[in-house]
Amino acid sequence: MSRETPLMEHWREMKSRNPGAILLYRLGEFYETFYEDAEIASRVLGLTLTSRNNGGAADVPLAGVPAKAMSGYLRQLVSQGYRVAICEQMEDAKNAKGATVRREVVETITPGAAFADDLLDHTRNNFLCALSVVGAQAGIAAADLSTGELRLIVCDAVDLEPFLARLAPSEMVLVRGENAPSTRGPGSEGPLVTERERWEFDPALASDALCAQFGVASLEAFGIGASDAPAVGAAGALLRYLHELQPQGIPHLARPVVERAGSAMPLDEMTRRNLELVESLRGGDRSGTLIDVLDRTATPMGARLLRSWILTPLTERAPIDARLDAVGALLGDALARETLRTALDGVRDVERLASKAAAGRATPRELGALGASLARLPTVA
Repeated sequence: MSRETPLMEHWREMKSRNPGAILLYRLGEFYETFYEDAEIASRVLGLTLTSRNNGGAADVPLAGVPAKAMSGYLRQLVSQGYRVAICEQMEDAKNAKGATVRREVVETITPGAAFADDLLDHTRNNFLCALSVVGAQAGIAAADLSTGELRLIVCDAVDLEPFLARLAPSEMVLVRGENAPSTRGPGSEGPLVTERERWEFDPALASDALCAQFGVASLEAFGIGASDAPAVGAAGALLRYLHELQPQGIPHLARPVVERAGSAMPLDEMTRRNLELVESLRGGDRSGTLIDVLDRTATPMGARLLRSWILTPLTERAPIDARLDAVGALLGDALARETLRTALDGVRDVERLASKAAAGRATPRELGALGASLARLPTVA
């Protein structure tokens, strides 16, 4: 049997480096899939399954999509829970010096690691959560790549499900072999589960990784102490996984915000559903829910914040009073309230636009929208 063609040898190498992901391999104006990836793409995307000659070997199953239409096909794959690795051409074919054009995997997109607007809901965060349970304590590290948020949560292990229900992660990172907690993500099938080795959740290694990520000498700069070890361990595994998904780095990730048990009331899924806070008992539809009644937000950031507040009832008097004072100030001054709404009109999703810009992913149109939105902020202030 003849050996494989250089192109298929390189494809196999890229595939071996990205196990478990559908590899979209750039060939000119198309992204191609081969072998089992092609069979999945053909079934899920409704593509015609063809074949490619492999240097005298058996024909290789093949299914491709036009590069111009890739975003729509990508959305279908990710929304159904598939990981997708994007292998791009890194040089013009005319300038290639070797037998094949140089190609590299530039990112891996999963349900919990997405930047594209058509993969996201502007009214809710898209959290990727890593979990670490140490004895009676549990730690959660939750990152939203689209906004750059990073939250570290320490809670009793018995309260893990309510905290996850509030975050509604689209993907969870767990220690290999451990059972996933029962929780529903944005999709009806629940979050995608990714397993990692136990050593990746080691708090000491994680502390070093977090310090390196944010350029600090100690996590005490963030108010993180020894009692937060479960969440720190989870954050270490999360960072390692994110760096694998995003080889170009995650410079836009914000400094971690720490949340400890007792500052908010944990609400399990049954309570949230029966109270119809953000989802009706019919499921999916939010008409008639509390958020449907309250949500008159003018920006996507406000919509996400309001949802977070509704699902996280405060338990301490000082922050409750501060929030009520702010609401009261706007309620008592109709002119200021309407002036503020007018100033916010036209402000786009600054959080997500800024994250794209920091990650080097913003288009000229998106940079223009970010600039126009920032220009309105002095009026808001």
